[in-house]
Amino acid sequence: HGCPTAPMVTRQAFRSRGQHCRAFFISHILASACGASNEPFLSRVGRGGAREMSSMDTTSDIDSNVPSFAIGGGAINEKERTYPTSDAGDRAASGEQSSGFDPNSLPHALHALAGLDRYPNYLSRWSVDDMDRLEESLERQLQAVRRQKRSIRERRDGIDVLLNRAMKDDTDGTLTQILTPPTSWEEIRDHVLDPRASDAIFRSKQFKKKPPNIDDLLTGRIQVQLDGAQLEDLIDNEFYDVYSFPLLSNVFCKRVRTLVQKVVSLGEKEEFEHLNLGRRPVDLDTIGLGWINTLLFHLVIRPISQQLFAETEEFEDLDWRQGYIAGYSVNPSAPAATPRQRLVSHTDDSEVTLNIGLGEDFEGGALQFRGLRGTDEEGQLIGEFQPQLGTALLHAGRHLHEVTPVTSGNRYAFIIWARSWKSLRANTCPCCWLNRRQGSTCMCGPRWN
Repeated sequence: HGCPTAPMVTRQAFRSRGQHCRAFFISHILASACGASNEPFLSRVGRGGAREMSSMDTTSDIDSNVPSFAIGGGAINEKERTYPTSDAGDRAASGEQSSGFDPNSLPHALHALAGLDRYPNYLSRWSVDDMDRLEESLERQLQAVRRQKRSIRERRDGIDVLLNRAMKDDTDGTLTQILTPPTSWEEIRDHVLDPRASDAIFRSKQFKKKPPNIDDLLTGRIQVQLDGAQLEDLIDNEFYDVYSFPLLSNVFCKRVRTLVQKVVSLGEKEEFEHLNLGRRPVDLDTIGLGWINTLLFHLVIRPISQQLFAETEEFEDLDWRQGYIAGYSVNPSAPAATPRQRLVSHTDDSEVTLNIGLGEDFEGGALQFRGLRGTDEEGQLIGEFQPQLGTALLHAGRHLHEVTPVTSGNRYAFIIWARSWKSLRANTCPCCWLNRRQGSTCMCGPRWN
């Protein structure tokens, strides 16, 4: 995973303080769309990804079941869990043969998709009634995609209008400055990164010889290789699969936080309140800061993750990212972009997560880690980390973690999820992925394909 001159970093080196299955790809999306979140699943798809979806918008109304985004508490935005009830008695009374197939059951939907992918004429085994139910179920999912896509496009268009308004009021140029991507490594070194992170990056052989072109980096045309020897002095091993290191300068953290606060505050005006900007995490791509996500993904997350997680998380490379700002407060507030006080124990929909402290002054709000999914330590308190301004935590996305209640002040975090669609998720179903089951027994792996 690295050039011969860039030695791999071992876990022990750090200072320790404590053939693709189509049904598989669809199953990951269905699992997320059907069960992951009340927040529209497609809101986590990039602008390019949304454009690549079918534009056949046959429905005319925006989704009327848009969730309300409650202020306060610490719940994940999951759907309300329901338990299907059988209508076998009604079908028997009508003389219809009962099969037990439930079109509202996610497991049944996944079984059907796997069968369609694997077996020719798979539905020849099915009754016409069950085929009708399956077709109707899939049509409902497709309609949900179309509704979400339309709603998200309208929301993004509204945010663009809001940003243009904010730029007109930007008399001191602070918004323009941070919304403009850097054009030189000097800008990145002097205005974005913490000096210690800059030293580790720019002392690596690839940068000392000839720094890559920034455009090539941001488009992924060139892959960064960081020297293990430089990273050893930068990174601390907090707990198993959890690492910390200084990353962003204090000044840059404040600039990002200030922009988010200004945009969200403007979003509370009556003409923009339908955008719900302060009631959910603020997506940086949506507000014009996608360049920060891309820079940190290619410059930091990919090269470091290949050295720390490639074996334990079983991916060859990372190829997707999403970044957002999450706010917490002792007094949760939409205008302040702090809709939560805490966050319950959960895992991320990522292979690797980067979590950077953005301040402000607060007490409480610690990150507690409670073991990796699918291990004996799952659910046990492994350790606790108090966020620090500009300091990044890099951890496995399937490591259970939570945010303890903020007891004073406001707490902001800059979070980037990174995934491996082309390697790990191309050979693992959502269930095996979530529970970290390894080997060749997954139905989406080479043994079955």
